[in-house]
Amino acid sequence: MEFNALLGIISGFLIAVILFFAAYQWHKGKGARKGRKGEKIVSRELHSLKRRDNTILNDLLLPTKDGHSSQIDHIVVSTRGIFVIETKSISGRIRGSEHSQYWTRHYSGGSSRFYNPILQNNAHVKVLRRLLPTLDPSAFFSLIVFTEARNIEIKADDIIVERFCLPDRHIRRTFLPSERRKRRWWRFGKEIRLDESVAVVNLEELTNEINRRPRLIPREELDNIVTKIEEHSLTSHSERRAHVQYARKTSRNISREISQGICPRCGGKLVILKGRTGEFAGCENYPECKFTCSIDLLK
Repeated sequence: MEFNALLGIISGFLIAVILFFAAYQWHKGKGARKGRKGEKIVSRELHSLKRRDNTILNDLLLPTKDGHSSQIDHIVVSTRGIFVIETKSISGRIRGSEHSQYWTRHYSGGSSRFYNPILQNNAHVKVLRRLLPTLDPSAFFSLIVFTEARNIEIKADDIIVERFCLPDRHIRRTFLPSERRKRRWWRFGKEIRLDESVAVVNLEELTNEINRRPRLIPREELDNIVTKIEEHSLTSHSERRAHVQYARKTSRNISREISQGICPRCGGKLVILKGRTGEFAGCENYPECKFTCSIDLLK
């Protein structure tokens, strides 16, 4: 009788441990599952583009110049250019600066940081430019797509704004020198264009942002471009595992340098600066280096 009771206690304990471990693993993979779901939604939206003029490539791992790799959510090889797309399946209120290392997601009950998707996708574009050196750099475009968030504010030096007062809805850009520009927050509506090659859009405007561009690449060259990209694609499980490990290591190194007051981009010293919305940390080598982050990341 005592043996049966002891066996029941041990069995109950083991079941509780297994359930706890399963719940932990499920919660740990929640973000990844949500990200994959957002990528599938964007992929379906992209397939509404004309197939004659567009080829869609999803979830590519491409080699970088330093021997590592870069994971790109979507690439659209189009007669209108090469569109490199970063998908963010993040809800809540999003705020971030064009040059800051991290953006912040505010939601009921708290907030969390995530890596600046503009900087993230700029690195992806550089990888593709290196793999396709014969294409003009102006043929590459960076698109950041938020599939869920609708309240997004971006702080930037210069924004292309649409002048609705003009009959031709002319696109205008201010060309003031950087030292004369007043930084301001731009509230996210359908899209925000930082320049002609970088835009933050919602899902509904994604295909419109691609189709509005003029034709740049002859249709007969598309297959060759796609072939070159696929030839460089890394597909093995070990290569993807190495990419994840390197990304995590890089993130830890950046966090450590920031906490020590070192700029992770140029190695300069981080100093406390004051802005209209409060204090923040910035690189002493501004304007050559425009790194900024929250002072909460400093020790």
